[in-house]
Amino acid sequence: MVSQQPAEQAVNLDGLMGHLSASAGLYSRETFLNLVSCIVRLIRQYHLKGLVFHRFLGDGDFKTLGVALQQLPNITALEVTDEEIGRCLSLDSQNSGFLIALTNQFCATVYWSTVSQDTYGMFDGGWTFHPGDSKTIALQVARYMDNDADLTERIENTPLDRRFDEKITGFITQLVNNLETRNRELTLALSQVRQLNAKVLDHERLAAIGQLCSVIAHEIRNPLGLIDLYAKIIENQIMKLEVPEGKELLEKNLQLIRSATSSLEGILSELTSYARPLELALERIDLRELVIEVVDMFSPQYAEKGISLNWRLPSTPIEAEIDLRRIKQALINLVKNALEASPADTSVEVILATRSNDERIFIKVQDQGKGVDKKSQEKLFTPYFSTKGNGTGLGLAHSKKILQAHGGTVALLQTSEAGSTFALILPKQEFITLDKLPDQQESGEEAVIDV
Repeated sequence: MVSQQPAEQAVNLDGLMGHLSASAGLYSRETFLNLVSCIVRLIRQYHLKGLVFHRFLGDGDFKTLGVALQQLPNITALEVTDEEIGRCLSLDSQNSGFLIALTNQFCATVYWSTVSQDTYGMFDGGWTFHPGDSKTIALQVARYMDNDADLTERIENTPLDRRFDEKITGFITQLVNNLETRNRELTLALSQVRQLNAKVLDHERLAAIGQLCSVIAHEIRNPLGLIDLYAKIIENQIMKLEVPEGKELLEKNLQLIRSATSSLEGILSELTSYARPLELALERIDLRELVIEVVDMFSPQYAEKGISLNWRLPSTPIEAEIDLRRIKQALINLVKNALEASPADTSVEVILATRSNDERIFIKVQDQGKGVDKKSQEKLFTPYFSTKGNGTGLGLAHSKKILQAHGGTVALLQTSEAGSTFALILPKQEFITLDKLPDQQESGEEAVIDV
């Protein structure tokens, strides 16, 4: 039978357990797992007798320790169920895990909350080896469990070792801190090894693909060059003829042939260039001029499709040392993609912007297309992935490679059914002119556009 406790008498278990973490801070999942595992081994090794309350959520490694607890002959292991923990309204039932051990020689409480879990698997929680703390917490948890009267009696009658010394907790805390430091170092090292391994595999894959593409491109370029050459010869011969019937149609068809060969040559160049390392020819450029040049270049194509292409620039220069040809190509890729993604009677805007609290420069391309679906978002910058039937899948991948060589990147900032925003992101650079010392520079506010 479950005893009904008045709401005003309920003890805040989050507060009771939470005080354990007041000086603990964030620790990784591995640290808590090792600590709980150590407690279980101590109980087994010294054949301790008593009660253990535990809640391990859905974590497989912790649940394995729960199974080990159930097999200890002198321990009554009690798993606190969702229904039982739900009766304790003051405890976070979805994210709180704990172990409370009350034995004849040893007491411990370990508590963690996965709410603050981050990429390193951090848990927010703490621990105590004080018999009084463990007993108080165990009594409050038992209040909300079936057979609470029997459990309360057993807790009260459990012979606890009162020889508590704060040095024990301090010593163990220091050991755990050392363990946590080692865990973080190992996690970081493992992450770096994985990144290096991924880079090696990527380089090997690209080298193999590059070699294959070079062979294919070489074999295709030979007949392709002949096709273009003879098309040019025929075109010149037709021009010398005295207006034969169908001359204009022949010239048009030959132009289509030459255009197709030129397009194929461009695709072959794109295929073979991606796998080669980049050699940058850096020069100091006002990025506003780059944006204007690309917009002017594509404005006729946009107008032909009925799409408005605009730019928005700051009033003062934004300079950077870049390989102009390559950054221009990266921006062209974004503008071309926006053209292909946009329906008629919409607009595309190219925005050059900085933020006062950010050491980066953004060249954004905003369209009003249908957006990028989630499945495609995961592969957008993967080489040879394309959502277009006639695409090589190298446009965005090559753009990202170019920007990374400049210390930046390419990113999809936003996407929805109302449109997408892609951006070339470059690091800000500081330039000192020779004719002015740093403290003689003209004062002025930085042009800031909210991005």
